[in-house]
Amino acid sequence: MSKKFPLAVAMLAFLPLASPALGADPHIRLIASTCLNCHGPGGKSLGAVPGLAGQDQAYLLTAMKEQRSGARETTVMRRYMNGYTEDEMAKLAEYFSSLK
Repeated sequence: MSKKFPLAVAMLAFLPLASPALGADPHIRLIASTCLNCHGPGGKSLGAVPGLAGQDQAYLLTAMKEQRSGARETTVMRRYMNGYTEDEMAKLAEYFSSLK
């Protein structure tokens, strides 16, 4: 019988290994891993959804706050943002801005 890894642990494999963000708080890396389904591997979008990697930190934080407040129309992002604390959003912005 093989051991099964939780989905969240498996998703960490999609985070870039050679990144300054690798030293990021494991909790933040775990949250960031959920973003990759839509925003692409390593935060580099492969389609119509905006990429997050390398974006300006202040821009990312503002976008997350606007999504939470409803000032920016989104589909599912408001639901995600409502689940994060201010500190988590700030750390996510820092994390994705550090990716190249």
